[in-house]
Amino acid sequence: MAVPATRGITLDELVALNDEMIALVRAGVPLERGLRSIGADLPGRLGRLAESLGRRLESGESLADTLDDSTDGFPRVYRAVVAAGIRSGKLSSALEGVSSAARRAAELRRVMIVSLIYPIIVLFIATNLLYFTAYKTAPVVMQVHELLGVDRPWWYDWVLYLGQYGGELLAGFWLMTTIFGGLWLYRSSRAASISDRGVRGLPTVARVLHVGRMATFADVLAMMVEQRVPLDEAVVLAAEASGDRILMNSSIIIATRIRGGERSAPLPKGFPPLLGWLINTGTQREPLAKSLRQTADSYRRRALNMGNWLTIYLPIILSAGVGGTIAALYVFIVMAPFYNLLFKLSLP
Repeated sequence: MAVPATRGITLDELVALNDEMIALVRAGVPLERGLRSIGADLPGRLGRLAESLGRRLESGESLADTLDDSTDGFPRVYRAVVAAGIRSGKLSSALEGVSSAARRAAELRRVMIVSLIYPIIVLFIATNLLYFTAYKTAPVVMQVHELLGVDRPWWYDWVLYLGQYGGELLAGFWLMTTIFGGLWLYRSSRAASISDRGVRGLPTVARVLHVGRMATFADVLAMMVEQRVPLDEAVVLAAEASGDRILMNSSIIIATRIRGGERSAPLPKGFPPLLGWLINTGTQREPLAKSLRQTADSYRRRALNMGNWLTIYLPIILSAGVGGTIAALYVFIVMAPFYNLLFKLSLP
């Protein structure tokens, strides 16, 4: 029975540990001895983690059981990929897929942080200026309307309310922003962000992660097919390794149909059409594995291109959105009542 995690392993720790394990597997060094050895060289928590895994492997536990029972919060996706790699006999290839997914999630997190810095600075300065304008300018505008005998716009009562209570509202807004921002920074730094519950604040970010999970699914399924694992079982294992909940639910339906010989039924909702077509064609294992590898490469290229798009355009979109909103609010508070005053004075 798994022990509850005390603190989830971070993305950086997962990538570092995973790379060390890949090197050990490729060199033919037993993991239990290799992890104990590198645990003494790696700093801090990462070294303790590697040494702990090495000791448990030396005691006779399997790698899959060790990860399942670990208190360091290895994500379910990672455990599923390791199990699939052991089952297929290609652990190093499976671990490489995890490293790619973890690096992709870390890069998306970095892009989002960098993209948010400038808009947050602009928003902080602008909200304080807007509050000052509402607090100082709005009463003067109202006095001018009264002196000239012109009715003020009905919606300007909200501006006066903002000037009266804006300080408390502004403090509450930034307090909540700080709390939620801190929670997001913490959660997005965890290794769980490579799964379906990871970073998803923007639609394009969610799409990049989804495409990356499709690449993982295709890669793991290809390994299973090459190792003669029954296709119905391989589909379910590969879906678990991808970490995509919709894909996991769809894979169960696909597996049931494969066992029943139903190859022509419509694909379940959320299952990628190309992968579904490859599975339903019933081709030989070698051509199927090759096609799945090519599909995984295609998904990875798409994820890379979308990540590059985010790097370039996300800061521009966020800055323009924040700047445009602030400009509109400034017009609403300062310029609109001035135009209304001139219009009323121009009437006969």
